[in-house]
Amino acid sequence: MADRPSPSESSDPSPAQDAQSAPPGLGEQFGRTRNALVGLVSAHVNLARAEFAEIGGQIKRAAAFGGIALLLLFLGGMLVVIGTALFVGEVVFHSIGWGVLLGGELFVGSAVLLVLAIIDLGRGRAFSSFVVALGIGLAVTGVFAVDWAAVSRNNTGLPGGLVLAVLTGVVVFGLLGAALGAGFGRGAAAAGLVAGVVFGALLGALASAHLGLRVSVALGLAAMLLFWPICAAVLVFRHGIDMDKLKARFVPVQTIETTKETIEWVREQMPLGRKS
Repeated sequence: MADRPSPSESSDPSPAQDAQSAPPGLGEQFGRTRNALVGLVSAHVNLARAEFAEIGGQIKRAAAFGGIALLLLFLGGMLVVIGTALFVGEVVFHSIGWGVLLGGELFVGSAVLLVLAIIDLGRGRAFSSFVVALGIGLAVTGVFAVDWAAVSRNNTGLPGGLVLAVLTGVVVFGLLGAALGAGFGRGAAAAGLVAGVVFGALLGALASAHLGLRVSVALGLAAMLLFWPICAAVLVFRHGIDMDKLKARFVPVQTIETTKETIEWVREQMPLGRKS
């Protein structure tokens, strides 16, 4: 009986128990809420960083694969174009070298024509230059296709094959050079005549060997592809380049002028502008 605690002793809690059982205050609740919110936001940020890092890796992987695919498509296109040129040269002219020569002239000539089109090469000039180049190509083909030795043998009154071929080349290409240079004046016509005579003499000397019809056609195509951009350039620069027209195509002249007029009008409407 003496060892039993009195009712007053058992019912009174200690100070430590009061502190533990007391509800948290407003500041403590706010701190806990803030820490929980910061932890939640940090978790979301870390998750977003991880996902963006993974997405970035996938983007890099896709970009690398896409770049390789584009490179392969480019190489495949180049292979088809170059292979076609070589195949045509082998099948038609029995030599890959003709495919290289004609294909190279076609690509370079097309690039020159595109540059001239940027400057001032219209459809009419492009067609006219093509007609002139076609005429030169046909003349070259005709000179090389003829068996000049056989012609001289069958016609005893004619000189030998070499002389006959050289004379024909001189006459044909001399007249052609003079005609091309006539549009630039007498001096240019004389220069064209001299260049045509020299060119015709060289072609005639080569044509006297009678290389055959296939080689003659190949040389004619080579001459046409060579002279087409040259004739186009002559037509463009003969008439002169209108720099004002070229500037108007690439500079917003009307917008600039309208803006200047608007600025002047605004200045006139302002009081200071009217006083001055």
